[in-house]
Amino acid sequence: MRTLDITVILVYLLIVVSAGIAYRGKKHDSEEFFTGKGGFKGKLGFVLIGLSIAATLFSGLSFVIYTSTAYAHGARIILGALGIPIAWAVLRFWFLPRYLKNNRGHPYAIIEQRFGPGPRLCVSGMFILMRIAWMGAMLSAPTLVLLGAANLADEWFWPIVLLTGITCTLYTVLGGIRSVIITDAIQFLVIAVGLILIIGFMLVRIDVSTMEIAEELQGAGRLTIFDFRLDFTETYTFWGVLVGMTISGLGSYCADLMMLQRYLAAESPRAAANAFAVNMWGSITVIVSLVTVGLLLWVWYRHHPDPNIPTRTDQVLSYFIARELPAGMSGLLIAAILAATMSSMTSGIIALAGTITDDWIVRFGRTRSSIELFRLGRIVSVVIGLISTIAGGFTAQLGPLFQVSQTILGAFLGPMFGCMILVVSNAKVRPVGVLTGMAVGTLAGWMVVTTAVSFIWVAPISSLATILCAHLFRRAGT
Repeated sequence: MRTLDITVILVYLLIVVSAGIAYRGKKHDSEEFFTGKGGFKGKLGFVLIGLSIAATLFSGLSFVIYTSTAYAHGARIILGALGIPIAWAVLRFWFLPRYLKNNRGHPYAIIEQRFGPGPRLCVSGMFILMRIAWMGAMLSAPTLVLLGAANLADEWFWPIVLLTGITCTLYTVLGGIRSVIITDAIQFLVIAVGLILIIGFMLVRIDVSTMEIAEELQGAGRLTIFDFRLDFTETYTFWGVLVGMTISGLGSYCADLMMLQRYLAAESPRAAANAFAVNMWGSITVIVSLVTVGLLLWVWYRHHPDPNIPTRTDQVLSYFIARELPAGMSGLLIAAILAATMSSMTSGIIALAGTITDDWIVRFGRTRSSIELFRLGRIVSVVIGLISTIAGGFTAQLGPLFQVSQTILGAFLGPMFGCMILVVSNAKVRPVGVLTGMAVGTLAGWMVVTTAVSFIWVAPISSLATILCAHLFRRAGT
């Protein structure tokens, strides 16, 4: 790796850690540590929260998934961006007003208010299992990309994993959710700048006009995105990508504790809705940019043939960064991938620490003061950070990344999303029906994986099965 690239990366890490420490919460209060207690006020507050939501959902995995999928299959995955305005409408006019009406405490407290402790602990437990597995994969995959992008040998794998994991844990433990949101916003800007630069570089260096690039992509069918076949065995149809990724996204936005924490950090339901609008535009911009990078990589290697190009599509981006980008720009793009990885990991650490502390330790342990819970939350954050870092080091073989991520998120978030729908809609179902529905939904999601049905349908099927079973259980009079 060149000296300028190393300097750019180190300066980025220094800025992020310094910002995280500088904007930490001042009170030793467990609620402020985990939720911010509505402390992000005014326009700047909801902009920071919105950028944080966007940065959290776009991990280093996103760089690999969107670019490699567009490179291999064309632009159809961009249909996932159409689901974000749908999600905004659902949250703005239905979910957030109901969720935030009487809930300013723990993100999952509203579940217990409606259905008692059983469903709350079930959702909490599913979240813990899902996010620990996800954080391991999320840390491992981008590290492999960074190794290729920086031309580093395999023995650098563990040092990069440890450096990323320990850095994330450090400022999360010191600052809590406030530090996470502030650094997420910075990291989102780094992601955006990195993508703009790589797109501009390829457009200039390909040596053909933008119109010719578009014609070349169109001629190869790479810009054909509207395949209206209702074929559940195909992944990249209009209905598969739009419905599958929209439901998966709604599951994240409505049931993932990482997102719910951010709504509670806003000063009001309206501010939370405005924050999500910022996230919407930011997320659409990133998705379009990542897909554009993937398409331009395909065009690049048609005009610059390379016999050594990797056969695995998820390694093409790192190969390009290492061999084509000039010094400094390469370092900035590596910093952008690190930014995406770190923003997601810090969010996972604080969210997992919050649910373990408030849902489990408090419930089954002795009564503790807010200061004691604050200190305990910090200890749990350290443990979670270390576990996730170690898991990332051992999760190097993932298979197709898009399939793995959608399967894991769909199988867990589908039932969790179904439960949250039942909660905020005040559905007249019994707690035992909710628990049974979540069990059936989880089973249905994993059964999809064993059939010819595409993994993109895991989230819709598992969430629908959860809701229907909960209602059928009540109708049966159980």
